[in-house]
Parts: sequence; C-alpha cells; structure tokens
Amino acid sequence: MKILFVIETIDNHNGTSVSAKRYASELRSRGHEVKFLTTGTPDANCFTVPEHHFPLVDGLVQRHGFKYAEPKEEVIREALEWCDVAHCLMPFGLEKATRRIADQMGKPCTAAFHVQPENVTATFHMQNIKWLNTIIYNGYNQFFFRFFRHIHCPSRFIADYLVHLGYTGEMHVISNGCPPKYHWHKCDKPAWCADKFVVLMVGRLSPEKHQDTILKAIRHSAYESQIQVILVGTGLSERKLRKKGKKLSNPPRIGYMSDEEVMDALGYADLYVHSGEVELESLSCLEAMSSGLVPLISCSTQSATSQFALDCRSLFAPRKPRLLAQKIDFWIEHPEIRKEMERKYAEFAKQYSIAESVSHFEAMLLEEISENETTNHNNKS
Repeated sequence: MKILFVIETIDNHNGTSVSAKRYASELRSRGHEVKFLTTGTPDANCFTVPEHHFPLVDGLVQRHGFKYAEPKEEVIREALEWCDVAHCLMPFGLEKATRRIADQMGKPCTAAFHVQPENVTATFHMQNIKWLNTIIYNGYNQFFFRFFRHIHCPSRFIADYLVHLGYTGEMHVISNGCPPKYHWHKCDKPAWCADKFVVLMVGRLSPEKHQDTILKAIRHSAYESQIQVILVGTGLSERKLRKKGKKLSNPPRIGYMSDEEVMDALGYADLYVHSGEVELESLSCLEAMSSGLVPLISCSTQSATSQFALDCRSLFAPRKPRLLAQKIDFWIEHPEIRKEMERKYAEFAKQYSIAESVSHFEAMLLEEISENETTNHNNKS
C-alpha cells in the first residue's frame, strides 16, 4: 500500500508525532510506502505545506511545540493522487481539507482520535469544565469525524466515550504501540544520583500533566532527603516546576533529554510516576513499563492510563500528594516486591508491541479501501 499520514506537524516530540513516525517505520519495514502530508522541512517522504499563522495565539501554540498547517489544495491533491489510502491524525484544517478533497476524488480516508479536548482547555486551566469540553467533542464530530467510516482510538476508554457522545464511525481500539528497543533493562545510576531513590516521569511540562503533584508528594515522604526526581520534557510549566523543586532537599532534574538519555534513565530509575490527568493512552508510561519500571498512575476519570495498573498499589488519587507520598514510600520500603513487579510489568507490556498494533492498523486500512471501492462502484452504477 501507499499510505499517506496527514498531520499538522511532524517535527516535534509530542505523542501523536512520535506514534506516527513509529507506525511509518514499522509499515515501511513490511514493504509499504509511507509519506506525510505536513508542515516542516521539505523531504522525500513528505508532501509539505506552509505553516498557518494565528497572530493572537501563535506564541502559545509554538511554546507547545506545535504548528498549524495551511491546507494548500494543490499539494493535498498531489498527495492524494500518490496514495492508496490517507489517514488523518488530527481534526484541524489540513485534515479537514484532505478529507473533503479525498471524498471528491473517491480516495479512501480514515481518521484517528489523538487530540483530547481536555488537552486544549488545560492550556487555559479549564480542563475540568465539562460542558466546554463536550462542546469541543461535539464540534470535532460535527465538522470532522462524522465523515469517516473508520476511526483509530488508542484506548477502549476513549472509544467508549466517543460512542457515548454519538460518534458513529467504527471505533478501532489500537494501542500506539511500543517499539522493541523498550525492554527490561537495568544500568548503573550516574554519580549525581548514585545513592538516591530515583523517581522518573517523562512528558510535556503542562498543567494537565500535574508534575507539581509529584514534587508536593516528595515533600510529604518519610524519605524526602533520599529521593531524586527527574522530570523529562519541555513546556509551559517548566518555570513553575523549577521553583517548586527548589523546596526539596534534592532539586529535581527538569528539562529535555535525548532519546539515548531517556533510555538510560529508564534503566537506572527506581519508580515511574504518571501524574497526568488527561491521557488517551500514554506512550511514556508504556515505555517505562516495558523497560522494567513499576508505574504509579493517577486514576483520573479523564485518563486511560490507569488501564496499565496491575493492582491498586500502582494507582493514586489525582492531585492528592499525601496519598501519592504513601504509595511512593511503600515502594521504597518493599524493594523485593518492586523487583518482582518490575518483571511482571515488563511482561504485561509485551501485548502492546508496535508490531501487534500495526497489524491491526493495516487491517483497518484494508477494510476502508475495500468499502471505498464498493461505494465508488455503487455510485457509478
């Protein structure tokens, strides 16, 4: 197949872009051709459109590492002429135009639900205003998702919620998947944290991720002076987190890390804490489990990540730092249980392999191609 991934921006480190690039790599290894319709630097594997600027919000958008695309019709038509099937990863302007033109050209087209409205409203500290989020969910459906037969959902959590809201496409629950490089491994701690219990979280530094809950929890821990926190990522909350971190005996390491540095950290950390309250799956938590880390996961009603918890010892109530501190202290005090559970989590995570996910994704695309051929035939008849 010639597969076109349509995404506003591919040149960043957010979960959707990372997942798209991993899927593309796996699909190519199976003999498929994959190209992106996106913004960014022109590339042999890309049909490139210019950025679309919104002067009033450009600064905020760029601080999130995001870019909106200008839906240039001539580029979209060229991309669709090339492909056998298009897959739209976001519900914005470029993807809307691609879906519309694909319909005109009789090209098969699928969608993915990767952009949770709560992620958008969290930027303005409004993620808990349910009626506002519902308006956005309904808007997504009215202006985008209702035109698709097949929708990729990273978790059963979001698939069921979309059906509850009246989305009518067939929901394909397919994990974003974890590459084989993430497997159980351990390595020595670097000198700066060699004598510390290392608590790790990887993710965008933004309000809905609630990394501040982790820092507050450490202050309540009986082992506060022995704990070193590492928060990997960039984002709007970085300055506030650094300020809060100064109150700890061991100021946290906060900021960007290369892929190699993250892999090392997954190998020497003692515990992974996922404090995010708005998640469709969480690649970073999946990668941590696959690497042999026990996770402590916020059981937020707006998040699917709690699906990964094997028992209640890996769950904590969102934004309850004292309760989180008690859970952290348990894992510090019971190293034998932690080592046993590390193996269990690594084994459990194998079911979320990228190979398994892409096999299901291939089947979805082939189903859409077949149904589209039938529709086109019936229309001609």
